[in-house]
Amino acid sequence: MDQIRTAVARIVDAENREFHSRARQAGEHADWNRAIFVLGGVALAALLLVSSRHVNRLIGDLSRSREHEAQAKATFQTTLCSIGDAVIATDHTGTIRFMNPVAEALTGWAAADAAGHRLPDVFRIVNETTRRVVENPADQVLRDGAVVGLANHTILLARDGREIPIDDSGAPIQSDVGATTGVVLVFRDVTQRRRAQQALEESERQCRLLFDSNPEAMWVYDINTLRFLLVNKAAVERYGYTREEFLAMTLRDIRPPEDVALLEADVRKDETRLHTDGPWRHRKKDGSIVYVEITAHPIQLGDLSGKLVMARDITDRRRLEEQLRQSQKLEAIGQLAGGIAHDFNNLLTVIEGYAELIHIDQTLHSPLRHSAHEILVASQRAASLTQQLLAFSRRQVVQTQRMNLNPSISQTRRMLARLLGEDISIVTALDPDLADIHADPGQIDQIIINLAVNARDAMDRGGTLTIETANVNFTADEAKRHVGLSAGRYVRLAISDTGHGMDEATRNRIFEPFFTTKPAGRGTGLGLSTVYGIVKQSGGAIETYSEPGKGTTFKIYLAALSGGEAKAEPVALAYPVGRAGETVLVVEDDETVRAIVIAMLAALGYSVLKAETPDDALRLCADPSVRIDLLLTDMVLPHTEGTAIAQQARLHRPDLKVLLMSGYTEHAVLRRHALDQNTPFLQKPFTQPVLARKVRETLESGSGAAG
Repeated sequence: MDQIRTAVARIVDAENREFHSRARQAGEHADWNRAIFVLGGVALAALLLVSSRHVNRLIGDLSRSREHEAQAKATFQTTLCSIGDAVIATDHTGTIRFMNPVAEALTGWAAADAAGHRLPDVFRIVNETTRRVVENPADQVLRDGAVVGLANHTILLARDGREIPIDDSGAPIQSDVGATTGVVLVFRDVTQRRRAQQALEESERQCRLLFDSNPEAMWVYDINTLRFLLVNKAAVERYGYTREEFLAMTLRDIRPPEDVALLEADVRKDETRLHTDGPWRHRKKDGSIVYVEITAHPIQLGDLSGKLVMARDITDRRRLEEQLRQSQKLEAIGQLAGGIAHDFNNLLTVIEGYAELIHIDQTLHSPLRHSAHEILVASQRAASLTQQLLAFSRRQVVQTQRMNLNPSISQTRRMLARLLGEDISIVTALDPDLADIHADPGQIDQIIINLAVNARDAMDRGGTLTIETANVNFTADEAKRHVGLSAGRYVRLAISDTGHGMDEATRNRIFEPFFTTKPAGRGTGLGLSTVYGIVKQSGGAIETYSEPGKGTTFKIYLAALSGGEAKAEPVALAYPVGRAGETVLVVEDDETVRAIVIAMLAALGYSVLKAETPDDALRLCADPSVRIDLLLTDMVLPHTEGTAIAQQARLHRPDLKVLLMSGYTEHAVLRRHALDQNTPFLQKPFTQPVLARKVRETLESGSGAAG
């Protein structure tokens, strides 16, 4: 038992020691735990303090972030509502979530009404041209996930029925991970821009129309390469090239080879403004040459520097200018011829008159008779030369009458057959219904003979001379092509030969007096100039067509008369003499001419009174005791005119017969008093037989009125 107790005591003692050991350990652990707890509490308190401060900072940052987000959202909303473009935003299904005021105004939908609607319900668009519905841009963006642009000419159909041209684009709204969460559509009203664009397109269309329909040739070329960039329709028609051929060419290709150097020198000039120059020679596709005047202006076509050119064809104008210069040259020579005619004809009148008196006074075998005859022949040749000069210069007094060309040609043909020779055939083609003209028959014969002789000399190996007549009726446009004519009816006289023809240089000079291609001694060079003068004096026009080896044609146009019959030419009287007592008053300021006229009249048996001055003549006419049957007066007198003397003399002698004479026909009296075949007129120089017949005609005529 004791053992048991001892054992129990040992056990209890061991347990006590174990207990105390454990109790001591437990106490030590409790102290450690308390220390740890205290330290942990302190640390936790510190941690809580630090965490609290951090949390407070985070809370402050979050608040500020939320404020910034709200502020940014407000700013974004304000921006979207304030921009000038319309904005609509949808979710990933295409349902509208946002619209700014501009979108509301354009679509006619309020944002609140549109929210929740599909985009096509609010944003209805069609093609302006086809009126077909345009695919919804939201569907395109959601399908493709990329920015899309609206088609050109898109029309927005507003809720209130308005149709508004719009353009711009739609874009995807993407999340942070790149997923498409919606669509933003931005568009704008382009009505004003579309109008401006349409106006620009219309202006461009009109400019192109003006360019292409301009009657003058126009083109645009590159100033660096001289290559054609644009050509209009007129250029294609004028030059003969197609548009495609033009665009494959340069300016060098339309210039004669010898002019290319001038072209390149001209284009090197730095012309920065509109300018006109020329004339230049241009070559057409058929090789013919035209003269043009160029108006050019620099233009910019993208990166190309070019020039807009208008080429005005002045070929006809140059021809007319050349004809004008030729006409002025002929006019100047004509003035010279007319200026000397008066004095020259007075001298010839004296020479011819005295030569004839000497010739009459000599016996048949007298040596002086032959000399006088030679003087007469020479003076008559000189008078003929003067007449040709006057005809050329249109200062010849003409005795016109109504006549028909056909009888004159028929009568002249018989003489032409002897004149031209057997190796030249004469062919006539005369219009049987040819209209009458108003002309001097003698001048018409002179035209035909001069042209026929000219043709004979051009056909030295024989040939054919063709004379044609026809009626022609010119419109205003057709008449412009004929020098000096206006619209109306004309008679055309055409004379053609089969001779060697003429080149252009010769053709330009054929009407110049004293110009001739004939050898020395074979012509005076006045034949064609005489024809020219007669035609112009008759109010007509003459044209020449000739080429080397192809003969020559002269076409003469004279104004046609309507109705009536041609009057017959007066028949020349025989060589008459004066009757007993008939008295002629001679008024002539040139003493030598006055003396020979008095001598010839006296030889014819007339009583002659002389008046050196107009006053002397009027004093004699006023004296009723003086018999005067005829007043023979020069037309051009010092300080007065022959017609003025005649009119004043008629105040005293109403039945006085008057005969005018003149050697100088270019005078104001002739321009004011038109002379016809019934007006007594004597052209100086004249012979005694001519004077005798004219005096007798005037005395026996029913009227002796002057002018």
